[in-house]
Amino acid sequence: MTRRSLLVVGLGAVLAALSRLLPQYWLGLLTQALLFGGFAMGLDLLVGYTRMQSLGHATFFGLAGYGAALAVTRAALNPWAAAGLGISLSLLVALLFAPLAVRFRGLSFLTVTLAFGQVAWGLATRWTSFTGGENGIPGIRRPAFLWDLNDPAGYYLLTVLVVTAGTLALVRFAASPAGMSLQGVGSSDTRMAALGYDVQARRAVAFVVAALTGAVYGTLSAYFNKFIGPGSLDWRLSAQILLSVIVGGSGSLWGPFAAGAGLHVLKAGLVGETQRWPMVLGALYVLTVVFLPGGLASVPARFQRLVAGRGWRRTGERAERP
Repeated sequence: MTRRSLLVVGLGAVLAALSRLLPQYWLGLLTQALLFGGFAMGLDLLVGYTRMQSLGHATFFGLAGYGAALAVTRAALNPWAAAGLGISLSLLVALLFAPLAVRFRGLSFLTVTLAFGQVAWGLATRWTSFTGGENGIPGIRRPAFLWDLNDPAGYYLLTVLVVTAGTLALVRFAASPAGMSLQGVGSSDTRMAALGYDVQARRAVAFVVAALTGAVYGTLSAYFNKFIGPGSLDWRLSAQILLSVIVGGSGSLWGPFAAGAGLHVLKAGLVGETQRWPMVLGALYVLTVVFLPGGLASVPARFQRLVAGRGWRRTGERAERP
């Protein structure tokens, strides 16, 4: 096991130990924060590695949740089987949509993914007889497990287990030849094509892996809340996760995870104080671009440069004032 993998397992063990220390409210908040952090880490493979910014990946988060919820509440399916069905549905949609979406780049790709997400959100909102419309689908039954998942600490431990396993899988994939080739595509797709790589196929792989990650965490979120609604498909959730990648530092994996979890905690604290949460997201984006272009992941390197007396700057950029 690599040093990075050991670090992930160690952090997972620390998080698991918190189940005996934190009160119920904080366990619930941390459960959701871990889910959004994991979702952001998966999206980083698409945004940070292949340089393709998506505003529609909440679609796969929500589709998996809706698939599992409908299977449990309408077909009385076992919750584990329903989870597999929801994730498979989301994965199938991603496999069908990815070859078309990755033909576009830049603003065109952003627009296509946003439009796709809005179509899914519209169906969930308007197809009231099937999806429950704006009222969503309540009463989602949690699955049975080795311990009681209806207990907040029990579900938190399951979340830590899944997030740890998912993080290990993403770290391993990112370090593999396939993952490294995604970085090459993001750096220079023309050079990769000249070397004989199928650029479109690698973009599609990054798209599908990000979608699959979102589907897994979307299912866990639906079971946690025992409810799924159109908000899980909303473009604002996609924007929140995309911003998490940018604020955390695209291409670093751990930075988007930390930012995704932190933004959810911040949102939970601010929603009760103000309804202008999107303005807070916008302000965070501006501050990050202006003062911390490399995101949270660049802070350790910047700090080392500052200590060494070489100025507060990102590698490859002109020096900035410390």
